[in-house]
Amino acid sequence: MTIDNLWVIVCAFLVVVMQAGFTCLESGMVRAKNSINVALKNLIDFCISVCLFALFGFGLMFGASAAGLFGTDGFVIDDTLSPERMAFFFFQAAFCGTATTIVSGAVAERMRFAGYALTAMVLSGLIYPITGHWAWATESTGAAAGWLASAGFHDFAGSTVVHSVGGWVSLAAILVIGPRLGRFGKRARRIEGHNLALSTLGVFLLWFGWFGFNGGSTLALSDKVPVIIVNTALAGGAGGILGTLLTWMLEGRPAAGEVMNGVLAGLVAVTANCDVVSPLSALVIGAIGGAIAVFGTRLLERWRVDDAIGAVPVHLFAGIWGTLAVALFADASMLELSRGEQFLVQLQGVLAIGAYAFLGSFVLLRLIGLVVPLRVRQRDERIGLNVAEHGATTSLLDLVSQMDVQAHSGDFSRPVRVDDETEASQVAAFYNAVLEKFNLETDRRKMAMHRLSELANVDVLTGLANRRLFLESVRRALLRAGEDGRRGAVLYLDLDGFKPVNDRLGHEAGDRVLREVARRLSASLGEDDLAGRLGGDEFAVLIDGRGDDVAEHAEATAMRILTRVNESMTDGGHVLRVGTSIGIALFGGPAHESVKSVMRKADLAMYEAKLAGKGTWRAYCEDVGDAIG
Repeated sequence: MTIDNLWVIVCAFLVVVMQAGFTCLESGMVRAKNSINVALKNLIDFCISVCLFALFGFGLMFGASAAGLFGTDGFVIDDTLSPERMAFFFFQAAFCGTATTIVSGAVAERMRFAGYALTAMVLSGLIYPITGHWAWATESTGAAAGWLASAGFHDFAGSTVVHSVGGWVSLAAILVIGPRLGRFGKRARRIEGHNLALSTLGVFLLWFGWFGFNGGSTLALSDKVPVIIVNTALAGGAGGILGTLLTWMLEGRPAAGEVMNGVLAGLVAVTANCDVVSPLSALVIGAIGGAIAVFGTRLLERWRVDDAIGAVPVHLFAGIWGTLAVALFADASMLELSRGEQFLVQLQGVLAIGAYAFLGSFVLLRLIGLVVPLRVRQRDERIGLNVAEHGATTSLLDLVSQMDVQAHSGDFSRPVRVDDETEASQVAAFYNAVLEKFNLETDRRKMAMHRLSELANVDVLTGLANRRLFLESVRRALLRAGEDGRRGAVLYLDLDGFKPVNDRLGHEAGDRVLREVARRLSASLGEDDLAGRLGGDEFAVLIDGRGDDVAEHAEATAMRILTRVNESMTDGGHVLRVGTSIGIALFGGPAHESVKSVMRKADLAMYEAKLAGKGTWRAYCEDVGDAIG
């Protein structure tokens, strides 16, 4: 084996390590209830991409070219390939896996596992190999064979071919399946990852693998390798620094997710040009890539495009920038075209690959969605895809899921339950103690609010509605009467003979009499009638929601009240007789009256009852402007 073959194979190992990086990054940046699902998607997409690439992807990408559009031979890899060709296949298969796995993070937390597997097939089997042929296919002589490569398109390690393609398919998939529940709308909230420390480890693994990604694209251990690796390190560092500074300025803190994405965007941006730019240029390119990721994330949020981990800003937006940066920053001696011509070719490649990757995947995913649902059910999304899709959980995830359900439902009445022998039991015990204290305080607050409501609406002495509540009830009854034409009545009561009792026996005896009158008054009313104490020895009754029989009902109610209230009562050996006079005012029908008007009429009618000898009732008659019985 030559040193060049060894170099390519070692670099391929490093690219495969990027799969582990993506797994850590994405599973840490989602909620715990979806972490296993995301990790398995990263695993299965690599399985799918490597196998499909071996069966026909490698042939479509690097086979004999048909008009520069796709390869026509080299399908189904076998052991007849030369060691150099076999090493090259392995290296490119790892690239295919990288492009494919970008999608898993973007669509996390709401895409079915089966739907994602089909998406991985579309990307690795149809999208990536064709675009790769356009940009990277060569003749046996080493001359460019793909139509973009023949035009002078330069994408050294795949800012567009790998990263933008993955980003375009991610964007198409996001638009097809829609945002996560609660991500946008009235109760929108930013959904935070459950383990950002694991995500940070993922960034380091990706950065480590990127040295093989870019360095191995020389396909030989040449003199270019050191500067390529240095450029890769510098661009990632610059992207991370500018991403940190920008989020610090915009949010007042260095947001963890965007700092990580700044590093990755810097790496993506330098991938197309790391072989033709200086270290200083790599710093600038990487820094701009980090800024693009920060502002691109905010742009997607404004458009309500839900990218769970920022894959589109990092891989698509920064990938486009890195591809165009070839014409702006490359050493002119390394370009076959002028800078202006090179920029137009780079732009042509970005647009052509973007159109094919986005439109092709969007249409195919729409068609697949008609047969196989791509999105999970709302219930499954709420409980988490770990359980819903795989039946996979842990005691800690069970605990988090129960807490999440409580947070969304607002029901904290029941404690969470986990196995006492698990690592989550201590957390559950503390949480349940907090719940118990919370529920105790909530009950106390409810009791206090109930008491305040009683004080605000109930007469303390009699337990009847107080003046405020009674008049508010009359106001509402008048509004309803104006809307539906139903009728009602107000009965105004003033006790007869109460003052002598109060003066002779004292206020405490008077209070007992008032309570007894209130009891008898309540016992005389229908189920829907309301009794209230207006103050002193004045009471009132509201009859609401009656038809044409309201007058008969009011009169019958008045008669029952007179009969019961006029009955004698005993207090401390004293036989007491307290009567009442009642005035009735009807309301409803075509007339629209105020509370003040109705109460005034009832009061006038009550005084007519007093003048008629007390212990009787009178109804206000509008026609004669007087009270009659």
